Formats: sequence, C-alpha cells, structure tokens
Amino acid sequence: MAHWYDQIRPKFVSNVANKYLLDNEFDAFQVFPKVNSRQLSGYIAKYNKADWIRIGTVNDYKRIGATESVGEGYEVDKQLYTLEEFAFHYDITKDDANEYDNPFDPVNDAVDFVMQRLRRVLLQNVVNSILTTGVWGTDHNETASKWDAKTSGVSDVDPVDKVMTWVEEIEKVTGFTPNRAIIAADVFRALKGNTHIMNRMKTTNDKVVTVGLLAKLFELDKIYIANAINSGGTDYMVNGSMLLYYVPDRPSKFKPAAAYHITYKGRGGNNIITRRIPMPHLNDALRIEASVKSQLVVLATDLGVYAYNLTS
Repeated sequence: MAHWYDQIRPKFVSNVANKYLLDNEFDAFQVFPKVNSRQLSGYIAKYNKADWIRIGTVNDYKRIGATESVGEGYEVDKQLYTLEEFAFHYDITKDDANEYDNPFDPVNDAVDFVMQRLRRVLLQNVVNSILTTGVWGTDHNETASKWDAKTSGVSDVDPVDKVMTWVEEIEKVTGFTPNRAIIAADVFRALKGNTHIMNRMKTTNDKVVTVGLLAKLFELDKIYIANAINSGGTDYMVNGSMLLYYVPDRPSKFKPAAAYHITYKGRGGNNIITRRIPMPHLNDALRIEASVKSQLVVLATDLGVYAYNLTS
C-alpha cells in the first residue's frame, strides 16, 4: 500500500536538518568547545594544574658546559563522562501534507520545529548545569553592588574594574587568562546604560555599546548573551548573572579548559541524528525526530568565576 510520505526520503530530512545547523548553530556548542566522541561513555583527558604552574628554583634550570638540561614528565588526568540522549519529534499528519501544493513544505517546517526545540533544550541544560552557584571555583554574590544602580545619574559600579578583578582571580590560581563570558540579557542591558562604560567609550570611535565593544573593554575573545526565553514565555532563562571563563581555541589534553561539550558522532559523521519514522497506526502520519547524545563536562572549576545578583 502506497503512502503519501513514500516520496520523502531520509536523506532529504537529513539535508534539511544540516541546512538548519548551518544557519542556526546550536548555542550550547558555541559557549564551550565541542569534543566529538565515538563512545557513549569513557574518559576525557584534562590538564594537571600542578604540572603547568610548577617551577622549582631558578638554579635548577642553569646549565654549565655539556650537561643535560633539567626535565620532567607531564601527567595527564582524566575524567569520566557518560553521554545522555536528548530527543524530540513532531508528527506530520496526512492533512498537514494535503494543505500544501508541495508535499515537502510540511517536512521543512517539521524539521525546523524539531531542531529549534532541541536547540533550546540544550541551551536550557547549559543554564541549569553551569550558570549557577556551587559549580565554579569562585562565586560572587553582588547584592550590594548592582550594575544597573545609579546615584545622581552616575552608575554605582564600574563593571570593567569588577571584571578585571575576576580575571586576576583566575590568573592567580591557574596562570591562564579568561577569554570568554556568558552574560544574561538584563546584565547586557545594564552594561549598555552604565555611565562608566559610556565614559570609557569617549576614547573610542564606537558610539553604541555593542557585544563587540564590551569584549574589547573586558579584553575577552567572545561574549555570549543568554537571551533565550524560558518555557513559559514569561522571562529569560537566566537573569542577573555572568560567567567568566577560559577555554582554548581548540580542544587539547595539553591545554586547560573550563568545560567541554562531549557529543557523540555517529557513523554518518553527524552529531545531530534525524529519523523519518512512518506511523501508519497514527492515521498515516510521518514522524520527524531529531536526537543528540551529549554531556557538558566541567573540567577545571578554577577556570571560571560566576557572579550573580548583578542587576536590580
């Protein structure tokens, strides 16, 4: 028996999903580097801070004549991970298909809907996992120094001075300079109206406080604005907080990282798996499903500083 969805091939669904990923890279995989894994459970290597910062005495490194240089090994620690699967589907009904002249239109819509939902779920997982207290080496409760508070039209707090202090906190215990930050949308708004930020702009050609300008002021490579709304559509997923952290440009066991997103890479070479599932028992519906196996693994808590209650 022929079905309306017989002409819709799995490859077509996969291609639509791949196009979505090209146009809308998952936020969760941008904030922390993605490490591809072909195992659902295993160990990931991580640096040993003691080996990175140890020096000994300067005299140990002085060499006279034809003697050997001083040397020692480098120990690599490891951390266990177990990937979790996140999946979501949408059922295209026969009536959905009949409402279109082109039967492939509802497939595009369904794939976009499924991918967008999965994208938001993974971002919510990041918020739940790392944008909270008790995760990183240092937490700062800024109840007494709100970034949006003003006295006589002048902001009470200089955020640049605050961030530079937190940068030093990470540098002093790790030897590495934080290069990224995640800030809540209301914190971004507070920064745009902060008079100390505006005064610093007088020496630049920039006339508007942008994410790029803030990255320059804080001397960071990237700043991500956590502006996704919550499931109820009543507020953002996170408010009043900022995470300052360090990750390398590319994953390496010889470089430290605050965290990695370990993600399963299947035989097809994709992290996001799509499926076309005929559902004849559901009035001849076609199920479009997307799934990803992943885990956000915090590797070095002292490479992050979390600040909260930054806004009123």
